[in-house]
Amino acid sequence: MSGSNVNDMNLSIEMVMTPLPVDTANASDSTFDLAKKMKEKGRGAVVVTEYSAATAGSKASNLPVGIITERDIVRRVVAESKDPKTTAAHHIMSSPLITVGPEATVYDAALIMTKYSIRRLPIVRDNTLLGIITSSDLARRMYERNKADPSLKAMSRFADVEKLGE
Repeated sequence: MSGSNVNDMNLSIEMVMTPLPVDTANASDSTFDLAKKMKEKGRGAVVVTEYSAATAGSKASNLPVGIITERDIVRRVVAESKDPKTTAAHHIMSSPLITVGPEATVYDAALIMTKYSIRRLPIVRDNTLLGIITSSDLARRMYERNKADPSLKAMSRFADVEKLGE
């Protein structure tokens, strides 16, 4: 990670983001399968993709179209007494997907995440998923710049603490 002398107004998001592979799911996957996958991989979210056939001048790809978090599963499946085995991802995903391009800065990402009250921001270029930045990534960056702050240290290690609880 870059040193503390780099200003976040200019620091590329690519220096802080979690690069591929990012956990994804098909829009038709069941919520049950998604929850199982998230548990097995220790993830709090998956990016939902839809297959796009090749057209003139482009290749076939999986387009990022939404995101599902543990919170979405609780609120949109469990709390509404839906069957997770028959509820497809596209029924509960947050969409349209809020994304940012790889040219964005850490500051840009923080502003977007604050504006939309989201904790995960996929990085996308030309409808292709490149990575994701999370609030934990931003907290880690802040900690790198301010190592003496115990609150930031605790926030940057939150993902590690979550894994211990499993």
